[in-house]
Amino acid sequence: MTNNYLDVLSNLFYPQRCVGCDRRASDVLCGACFEALPLVGLPFCGRCGAPTAFEVYGCGECSTRDFGFEYARAPLRYEGVGQELVHSLKYKGYLRIVEKVMAPLMAGALDGGRFDAVVPVPLHRSRLARRGFNQAELMAKGVARRINAPVLDKLKVVRRTRDQVELSAGARRANVAGAYASRGPVAGRILLVDDVFTTGATLSECAGVLRKAGAGGIHALTLCRTC
Repeated sequence: MTNNYLDVLSNLFYPQRCVGCDRRASDVLCGACFEALPLVGLPFCGRCGAPTAFEVYGCGECSTRDFGFEYARAPLRYEGVGQELVHSLKYKGYLRIVEKVMAPLMAGALDGGRFDAVVPVPLHRSRLARRGFNQAELMAKGVARRINAPVLDKLKVVRRTRDQVELSAGARRANVAGAYASRGPVAGRILLVDDVFTTGATLSECAGVLRKAGAGGIHALTLCRTC
């Protein structure tokens, strides 16, 4: 009863806004924006997770690329409400959306796969200090709770990289090459988590580090992917 009363007062003085459209809503997403989530539906590439015309392992986007991970999955396309979710977390610090929306969608994209550990892509200490949190770590913890696996801090950034946004695929790979290292040995089947899959350069570099540290298999999971 007390919690309901406090929720009413909170909504009265600090009305909740939908992350997708910024209108007043009873949850982090209004009904219309929830329905407008840009889901990556079937069929998709079994290797990189990109939407495809038919089911394939190795599509035109990834068949000529070398990845350190075995496959990548993402429940949403990086557009519309999907992009707003990422921006609300990274740049506005709206942490509630991790447990309310992101983690359930991401865990659902795994189709019941089992993993020995979940490892987030790390942030450089300067970016972590500026933002106050690592969005990949928050997502990793939310997913790990749903798949009953531990979160391991097994990666670290050893040199600062440029922002990847304006870089080409080749420049992205060069930018992150040698930028990560392992924190000791790694064993078992690893789920590597980040927020957005663009070219797979960061995830691939991190996966390569984990593999060298002893991981038996690495699979990548993000909330969104560019298409």
